[in-house]
Amino acid sequence: MTQRLNVTPTLQAADFGASAANRRMLGKVLVCVTEDWFALSHFQPLIRRLRCLARDVVVVARDSGRMGELQALGARTIALDYERASLNPARELRTVMALRRVIAAERPDVVHMIAMKPIVLGGLALMMGHRPRAVVHMTGLGFLAISDTPKARLACRVALGIIAHTLRRPGSWLLVENPEDLAFLRAGRADPGDRITMLGGAGIDPVAYPARPDPANPIPIAAFVARMIRSKGVHVLMDAARILAERGVPFVIDLWGETDDGNPEAMSIETLNRWSDGARNRYRGFTRDVARVWEGADIFVLPAISREGMPRALLEAAASARPLIVTDVPGCRHFVTDGVEGLIVPPGDATALADALARLAGDAALRARLGAAARAKVLAGYTESAVEAGVETAYRALMAPP
Repeated sequence: MTQRLNVTPTLQAADFGASAANRRMLGKVLVCVTEDWFALSHFQPLIRRLRCLARDVVVVARDSGRMGELQALGARTIALDYERASLNPARELRTVMALRRVIAAERPDVVHMIAMKPIVLGGLALMMGHRPRAVVHMTGLGFLAISDTPKARLACRVALGIIAHTLRRPGSWLLVENPEDLAFLRAGRADPGDRITMLGGAGIDPVAYPARPDPANPIPIAAFVARMIRSKGVHVLMDAARILAERGVPFVIDLWGETDDGNPEAMSIETLNRWSDGARNRYRGFTRDVARVWEGADIFVLPAISREGMPRALLEAAASARPLIVTDVPGCRHFVTDGVEGLIVPPGDATALADALARLAGDAALRARLGAAARAKVLAGYTESAVEAGVETAYRALMAPP
């Protein structure tokens, strides 16, 4: 379960202007994240920076077959299934006890909990036995903000109480990706005081995602790059596509992403294939080469119907100098100013979304202007280097003597 690996991290000490050995102030950091693929898609900059701050970084995640890629970053790995779709108390308790055993065996200096399930279950585990410092890393509020059933509302109250308890500890720190999520937590009495760092999402490498020239498509292409789940608004986008077809507006919509079977909001592959006609609407599936998507697509679209943290796909498109169409929800509107980096439409409004798509489809100069502003905003605080610097600042403050 705790195989130790002698792997040289890919990050070079020169990248930080000082030797990693001189910068290390921690023995061990335990990173709790739902999935190995999620850690790889969003948190490689975080893991790299932690490898320079700690002698040992251990990632605790569900093993989908990509643990070796995490080990290649210099991290050890422990497999643990957080059962994202479950709200069953007995199952949750088993996961809490399994996580408590990992913490007791590893005895880390810091437990870094990413996303809602690890934060809540990790917070419970930290109430027992070994009590290291804790980093609560919010990537969005998930069910906390969109609960509408009695069971989910109860789970929301319990979750907020656990987060509040964790953040009341002096040895805790909050990482958050937009000010509205912070305001939501504070309204729920989960207030870290001044022990907080605002991050620019997961961070983007502007070299890996360079500004792309106009693809010169005869028919504009809008790309939706996200998990195929209802809260991302993919069904609203398909309604907008139907409206565009009825109006006779030439347009192509490409859907890129997985169905995410572990999520109760996942769209079925049958539904996605039914939407895909191979001409105007195309379900393209999952790709690891998102940069190539932006070589061929003109417009980024994310019609989320509930709040986001800071969508990585949005930042990838922005770094590639693509104009953004998003909805007026937390996270998206934190990055996009209507008419500056992109266009903002009401969530769930397929007609307004169709209007925005048609507007950008017919105005190449507007697309270029919005895309250039989007890239400039990424460079002003949403790069990997900016996020890594924020993480290090937070850790140094967390570990500073009282």
